Amino acid sequence: MTLLNRRQLALIALTQPLQPLAQPLVQPPSARTQDNALGAALEQLNGPEALAWVQARTAEARQLITALPDYARRYADTLDSVSSRDNNIQFVRAHRGHLYNFYSTANQPNGVWRRTTLAEYRKEHPSWQVLIDLDQLGRQEGRAWTFSSYVTSPNGERALVYLSPGGADRTEVREFDLNARQFVAGGFRLPLAKQWADWYGDDEVLVATESSAGALTRSGYPMTIRRWRRGSALAEAPEAARGEPSDLGVSIDTIEPRDGRPAMALVGRRISFFQNRHQLLQGDMLSPVLDLPTDATAWLSEGWIVLWLRSVFDDGTTRHPAGSVIVTPIATATQPVRRFHALLSTAPRQRLIRWERLQDGFAVAWSDNLQPRLVFQHWNGETFEAREVGLPDNGAAGVIGIRADRADPGDSVWLTTQAPLVPQTFGLMDLAEPRPWAPLKRQAALFDASGLQVQRLEARSADGTLIPYTVIAPAALAMDGNAPTLLYGYGGFGIALELDYQRMPGINWLRYGGVYVLAHIRGGGEFGPGWYEAAKGARRQAAFDDFIAVAEDLARRRITSPRKLGIYGASNGGALVSAVLVQRPELFGAAVARVPLTDMLEFTRFTAGPSWIEEYGDPAVPAEREVLARWSPLQNLKSVKELKDLNGGTGYPPTLFIGNRNDDRVHPSHARKMVARMRALGHAQSWLYEEASGGHLGRATPQLFATREALLHTFLMGMLQRGATASAEPAERSA
Repeated sequence: MTLLNRRQLALIALTQPLQPLAQPLVQPPSARTQDNALGAALEQLNGPEALAWVQARTAEARQLITALPDYARRYADTLDSVSSRDNNIQFVRAHRGHLYNFYSTANQPNGVWRRTTLAEYRKEHPSWQVLIDLDQLGRQEGRAWTFSSYVTSPNGERALVYLSPGGADRTEVREFDLNARQFVAGGFRLPLAKQWADWYGDDEVLVATESSAGALTRSGYPMTIRRWRRGSALAEAPEAARGEPSDLGVSIDTIEPRDGRPAMALVGRRISFFQNRHQLLQGDMLSPVLDLPTDATAWLSEGWIVLWLRSVFDDGTTRHPAGSVIVTPIATATQPVRRFHALLSTAPRQRLIRWERLQDGFAVAWSDNLQPRLVFQHWNGETFEAREVGLPDNGAAGVIGIRADRADPGDSVWLTTQAPLVPQTFGLMDLAEPRPWAPLKRQAALFDASGLQVQRLEARSADGTLIPYTVIAPAALAMDGNAPTLLYGYGGFGIALELDYQRMPGINWLRYGGVYVLAHIRGGGEFGPGWYEAAKGARRQAAFDDFIAVAEDLARRRITSPRKLGIYGASNGGALVSAVLVQRPELFGAAVARVPLTDMLEFTRFTAGPSWIEEYGDPAVPAEREVLARWSPLQNLKSVKELKDLNGGTGYPPTLFIGNRNDDRVHPSHARKMVARMRALGHAQSWLYEEASGGHLGRATPQLFATREALLHTFLMGMLQRGATASAEPAERSA
């Protein structure tokens, strides 16, 4: 069969009514009762009835999408882009003379953890020493392990390695001998749990895990920190700190003992997602709670406590604006009078990207109205002297990243630069002696960017606020409203949409003639804490209004039109897409929500849900439940008839929900119930694809990632292209 015939058949199939669903789980007398019973059954993660329904829906979605044009090409190109050595920089982290890297390929999907030296890394093709072969380990143990992270011991001889089953948040922790390249027999080892540990000397670790009954908070995270010495039983390890069941969890941040100084750690109670109470653990001494802003993020660094402020802080002599980074000496941290120094004092539309401790001060990467900046704060013994560091290409990169060797920083940072159409570069930059930067590694161009341009535009939201958005499109775009356009957003938890190299949209969307748009809506972190706070909790609707305003502005400018506009978001972005889909279905031609939150009246009952109360509100509090009820996507869905009465027949656009059964962060029932209810209300053009592994991020292997990217982009392009060739069947007729 020719490609043309396959395309024709796919388009014909899309306009045909779907066959009735497979046998329902239950058949009670009323449709509403049936809907509720199905929803309850789908909350059972691995219930046999639920799995039968999910597997049928997944097979249905996969059959639909893989029959669309270019699915196989997208899959192959994405797989090559993430697993080919020639296409990717092999990024490293430095520690005590070695550069560490994790690397996976199509032939080694679970990957290898390895290391090399700087001299080797400077070569075009370095020689690597493999530390752990995850595929081999999986074959030996009969379990597919995903490499999560690691932390090296102060002497650089051991590491605590975090291994995840299929990309879940839960991990197993094992001690690893870096010289012998094997796990330490009888060494530190923690069974599978949501947990973390860090070295407190070479023979002791601080552990936060589910060590006994009642050791978890309401959010499902560890409530205690224990000091576990080598050769002893974890159950016998004394408690170093303890939180409360109502807390989110506890936190640990250590610095390596040096020059005879005892081990030191900043331990914290995470009262909520952003509220913390910290204590300083020095040797065997635990300080009282430190007098620090509870909403600040705090870290230990050599000689200093570093604070990133979420709100204005007056230290008695200086008023530091929200978003600033300040430091105070550890030696005086517990004293009533302390001196704070500003590393970064922000104004509106400015934000911290990352800081790193150097030998003679700090490197601070920050953003000014989405333009990256880098400053070296040199310590002269009394105060910090700011030295602006010139970035490659006159600072025109979309975003930068920095990292230093924590054990032996010097005054150099590993610098990454990139922009939406400019691949990444990576290498060492000496900030003490600025000189022309010569990056060590350059990423290959993964798509043809010739003829494309990046443009910043603004839309006016419902309350009058101007919302920036970034458009990547052909420079010669015909402004006739016919360009298939993909609008992406997140808008939550203060997380910024970075202007990084857009390789997935480039490979899967731009090269097929599409326009790609990033919406910098409130709730995100692009412009500092104020931008985030403007859409937090009861103000959540502002994020939805911003996204809707961008969609309307794209149509007003004739960049696209509603029938050619697709939207995509994941996690909190999946909640965003689901909400605006329900509120303004006429604005969109297709939608994809991946690992979304949709049931905002019940989200606290599942997995890590209680930890997000600070972000969304608490459905157990009547006033907050009332706000959530106004926008919760699942509860605000309308039937075909209701929508027809409201807007003359416009139903919900074709929508794909992608869940993950191995996601222990956002429960897959959110996606499942949304599809079940949409179909019960007559919206047949709603599909579910549920992956069995990969966790919340869905990147456990290159194959899983390539499948996901190919599915969502093929679905969106197929639905939007359909709009140009055949009008969508009203949902009432196709039910």
